[in-house]
Amino acid sequence: MLFHAHITSLISHPWLMKPKFAVLMTDFGLQDPFVGVMRGVILSRAPNAKIMNLTHQIPPQDIYTAAFYLMVSVSYFPRGSLFMVVVDPGVGSERDILWARSKWYQFLAPDNGVLSWVEEGSPKERFEEVRVVRNDKLFLHPVSSTFHGRDIFSPAAGALLKGMSPKTLGPVRTDYKKVPFPKPKKVLNRVSGSVIGVDRFGNVITNLMDKDVTPTTVFYLKGKVVAGLKPAYAFVKKGEALAFVGSFRFVELSVRNGSFAEMFGVKTGDPIEATLSLDAS
Repeated sequence: MLFHAHITSLISHPWLMKPKFAVLMTDFGLQDPFVGVMRGVILSRAPNAKIMNLTHQIPPQDIYTAAFYLMVSVSYFPRGSLFMVVVDPGVGSERDILWARSKWYQFLAPDNGVLSWVEEGSPKERFEEVRVVRNDKLFLHPVSSTFHGRDIFSPAAGALLKGMSPKTLGPVRTDYKKVPFPKPKKVLNRVSGSVIGVDRFGNVITNLMDKDVTPTTVFYLKGKVVAGLKPAYAFVKKGEALAFVGSFRFVELSVRNGSFAEMFGVKTGDPIEATLSLDAS
């Protein structure tokens, strides 16, 4: 009876077992050998590991875009995945590297707030345990001051994928850095928000969600006025701006066959205003 209860616990809490996959996200790009080297280090520690890429095209040092992409992507990966996030403007400084686990996933990331939004975005992703990666016996030596992805993150990920207990990484941490998700503010029929990302097509991703707007909402961003939500690009002419609800349920502003961000000089953090129709609740 006790044996069956133990097995049931393992099945319902896969984090009690070693992670099944490594999912990598960096701002390194793919032109240089950095990503390949990290994969090589992971496989040298865990030859049977399965490694997937989330993206390596995060804008350099942009922890906000990284936090957003992680938040909206995690739930689409197999339970038991280990997400290794190397978007690390503070590399070589005194900032810590964290390991964290939620109900279904594990994470390795710098302590710079990049994990904040994934934890805030879903009750299932609340961290149940956080540790500081301090065990230098796991690291590659000498440790580079500019490539912790190779010398610290990857060896730690490989050890976890091979079955090492997370307790071996280092002590428990409770006071890690958090960067709150920028929630929209609504006053009467006016909603104020901000740009939280720009994708490679130049589409501007805002923090306004489908529940915050109506089909006839008018958007104001960097002097450009965009009226109403469209179902898809095909509903406007080439070169025309439009607003739509993207695949992750956030409002995006775009130009058909063009870049809204380039055309209007938009960047992450820019404010956006929206006026709802008078019959909106």
